[in-house]
Amino acid sequence: MNVNAIGVVQNVSVNANNQVKKAEKKQVQYQTAPQQDLAAPSAELLRANMGVKAPKDKDPYGARAFLNNHPASDVVKGEYRENLIHAMEKGNVETSNIEMQLALIADGKLHPQTIADYWKDGKMCDQMESDIEMMYDCYANGQKVEDVYVPPVATQADGVKQTKIGDVFQVEGQDNIYVKDGEDSSHQLKVDKETFMQLFPPAQRFASNQYAIGDCYCVSTLNTVMEDPHARIALYDAFEQDGDDIHVKYPNGKADYVAHKGQLDSSTNPKMIMRGAQGMRLLEDAFGLELKVKAEDDFRTIMNEKIAAKKAEYQAESDPREKAIMKKDWNGMRQRLADFEESMANPKNKTVVLRDDTGIDIKYQEDRYGMKFSALKTAPDAKEFTTQKEYYRGSLGGYQHQVMDVLGFEGKCLDSVQDKQALHELIQEPSAGKYMLAAGTWPDGSRTEQPVAKDKGVFSFHAYTLESVKNNDGEVRVRSTNPWNTGLDADLTEDEMFEFFQFVEVYDVHGYKGINRQDSKEA
Repeated sequence: MNVNAIGVVQNVSVNANNQVKKAEKKQVQYQTAPQQDLAAPSAELLRANMGVKAPKDKDPYGARAFLNNHPASDVVKGEYRENLIHAMEKGNVETSNIEMQLALIADGKLHPQTIADYWKDGKMCDQMESDIEMMYDCYANGQKVEDVYVPPVATQADGVKQTKIGDVFQVEGQDNIYVKDGEDSSHQLKVDKETFMQLFPPAQRFASNQYAIGDCYCVSTLNTVMEDPHARIALYDAFEQDGDDIHVKYPNGKADYVAHKGQLDSSTNPKMIMRGAQGMRLLEDAFGLELKVKAEDDFRTIMNEKIAAKKAEYQAESDPREKAIMKKDWNGMRQRLADFEESMANPKNKTVVLRDDTGIDIKYQEDRYGMKFSALKTAPDAKEFTTQKEYYRGSLGGYQHQVMDVLGFEGKCLDSVQDKQALHELIQEPSAGKYMLAAGTWPDGSRTEQPVAKDKGVFSFHAYTLESVKNNDGEVRVRSTNPWNTGLDADLTEDEMFEFFQFVEVYDVHGYKGINRQDSKEA
């Protein structure tokens, strides 16, 4: 393949037969340095060129010309296009990553949304970069992506030896694949290799774009879990293949979401679901169903408890006037429950339980007769929601711990002011493989996101994924990921983290115990 002096991959096209060849067409080069012909695989080449600076006579407008003439040019527009050009003009490894990404998009090997919504100071997340290099190398060397991504092995023990934690493999003679869940252990998932490839294709699994309003907490949390190899197993465990249906059930949840032929529920508005890997999209929609089932179960449980308590209170009361008031309340509660069941029996009502956002959590609305409900079309904050699961998930937003709870992770919430010292101590060591960080930015008095640090993709009243890292100088940095584009990280200082984020939720990546671990070690 052709590369320039700083490792920018040039003139490569992938055909429909999964082979890489030199492009017939001549693409615009955006470096003035002379090119070299090197036969090294792209990943090795990129690593070899790490840290090499661009020549001083670099054409600052070359990236624009290159993108304008690229088959994937229409992927990004407006401000995001300018930000992408800014990143391409750096002339470093990030430039190479982007060009590989664009080449894969142009040849239909990678979904276009993986490069949408580019922050000016955004940098491709490490795992996204790794997946893109893997895909590019496969096409360059004539390998099948699916056999590198989900390698075939002779035995389960071989799979454990040859893969990393959080990666999957296929044992010879078995349909369902395995995931490595520990240094010396693995367990079998409930999907086959083809289905897994459809649910969680490489690169795209790390690149989600929030699409629906109010879902930032859900999208960012799912991305937080996906980015940690130890934790993403919980997402994989949520899927079970059953003929033409795929069942999605959160490990610590109740709802059984059925995706016929792996597609979203027919009632779902696609514009209310993230753009990204199909598995991530199904998990988002399934979380809305989880909230719906919980709200309906809570309504019946709480109302029956209130009715029983009011009945006991009524029976114990001797004052006739107080007794009459209690009887009215008791009858009112019983009628409320009866009305709810009648409304639920009519699918046209799309009945929803009403809730309040307290600023700390979400709670149910109540009056003297108990919990309140409504038909969706008359519910407050209903907006453009067309199903109950969309309403529960997005009308009032939500909190990351709600998603972590049904995934089976336990954690704690640290306030960036009151718990500053504890949080400082926590992030002094890299978080990968130890804990997950989910965060929220300070509200500005409204429910609308406003720019806080726009170049870094930080906005107010919004949920984020954070990761603690140390650079080569030993300096603590925090990688921030906005759910509008989870394929990009922004680099923050510790002080910026405290300035931007009101709270940080901390979860133990090893807290998830799994639901399929009876076969975790091979006999």
